[in-house]
Amino acid sequence: MSGTVTVPGYSDSNRVPGFYFNLDNSKANTASVARRVLIVAQMVAGIGIAGVATISGGYSDAVAKYGASSQCAAMVEAYRKIDTQGELWVLPLADEESGQSAAGTFTISGTATSAGTLSLYVGDQLVSVGVASGDTATTVAANAVAAALNVSGLPVSAKAAAGVVTFTALNKGQSGNDILLGVSLLGTGGGQAIPAGLSVVASSMQGGTTNPTNLATVLSSQGERVYDLILHPYTDSGSLTAFKNWLDGTSGRWAPTAQLYGHAITAYRGTYGQATAFGQTLNDPHETVMPISDSPSSPLIWAAQIGAQVAISMRTNPALPVTGLSLTVMPPTDAGRFIRDERNSLLYDGLATFTVDDSGTVYIERLVTTYQTNASGVADNSYLDIETLLTAEICMQDMRIYLASHYGRCILVADNTKIPAGAQATTAALIGKAAASRYRFQATQFWVQNPDNFAQNLVAENAGNGLVKLLLPYDFANQLRVIAGNVQFTKS
Repeated sequence: MSGTVTVPGYSDSNRVPGFYFNLDNSKANTASVARRVLIVAQMVAGIGIAGVATISGGYSDAVAKYGASSQCAAMVEAYRKIDTQGELWVLPLADEESGQSAAGTFTISGTATSAGTLSLYVGDQLVSVGVASGDTATTVAANAVAAALNVSGLPVSAKAAAGVVTFTALNKGQSGNDILLGVSLLGTGGGQAIPAGLSVVASSMQGGTTNPTNLATVLSSQGERVYDLILHPYTDSGSLTAFKNWLDGTSGRWAPTAQLYGHAITAYRGTYGQATAFGQTLNDPHETVMPISDSPSSPLIWAAQIGAQVAISMRTNPALPVTGLSLTVMPPTDAGRFIRDERNSLLYDGLATFTVDDSGTVYIERLVTTYQTNASGVADNSYLDIETLLTAEICMQDMRIYLASHYGRCILVADNTKIPAGAQATTAALIGKAAASRYRFQATQFWVQNPDNFAQNLVAENAGNGLVKLLLPYDFANQLRVIAGNVQFTKS
């Protein structure tokens, strides 16, 4: 056995008596890749640099870097309401110079005959306007502008003229069109009513054009930092294509030569009919889109909070179903809430779903990807659920780390070669056995199942020139979705 053990830093020519131990960590690596979330959105002003991702120091940090009224700051604040501990990064984008800002109005008429409070909403942000008896529409409109200036983080500027309050999005682009304007959304039950003598009509935000067109370029310059989730507010075809290409499994971050992975999440404003038509245009295993109907909360707020719940669930166990988890967004109206049959249809159109309980709390129901058909145009449910992709990412990262820690610097010899203990050599068969062993560990974490089948069907092939090819027949754990039973009763 002499000479079969190598002790780095020690020479056999040493004749000085003693005990000499080297610390060898080659078999002790149990580290996993840090779970990291990236927000991609537009900035307004601040010390942040467009196109440069930095770690987030929280909402106040986002205000300083990107502006209190920016999409970036709004998404950071929304994310941290759910996930207070996860590692969060922000990639700010500059507005497109040729873009236009969306604008909408509140048209106020009449004269107040009693004092009260006019509750105006910009998205889910409340602008409370004090009204005195005798105030004219012009006075109330001017006071509304003053009140808006006191609301931190409002994503719009405001001006008033002849009883009309005009709000203009501070970020250019199509996302501004998704900001809803509302009046007394909580109703009399929530203590909100238009003061007597006044009437208010809200017109929707519109006219926002051209999201950042350099998105693909910015994404391609982000290097090799791993982001497990990418949260963003964009649903235009150009932006979605940029994310799709960036995360692609052939030449993007899911490619075997990259192994950076990541999953994008966004939300879509639209009716049931608009959502189904939109979903049918999508087909990407690495993107999840949630239709939100007429919820006052902006799609970017939904995307941030959905992503926060996914991040927490992923850190706990990637195979856990991301369902029944609450958000703090404002729910759609009763008429805008998708009924069961509509939600089932949306899930077949590559779109995620939510439910709302009697208290108005919104819950994630099921998160699917937009992947619907394979390269041949045939219906394909292999990448249906987001949990499949999350589990696959963690399993592949774990397997890579494990094999690298054991075979990072080895001589490769033919199978059945006798390898003495301590020799830095291995065979394809030994690597296959190691992979099977790690799969059994993954099964104890409930990421995968049927380890005996995996070991039996695994293929480890020495392809020559130092190349070992593995066929790893993974069987990912399923998520409990449905319990169906027949209630058979008798009467006696």
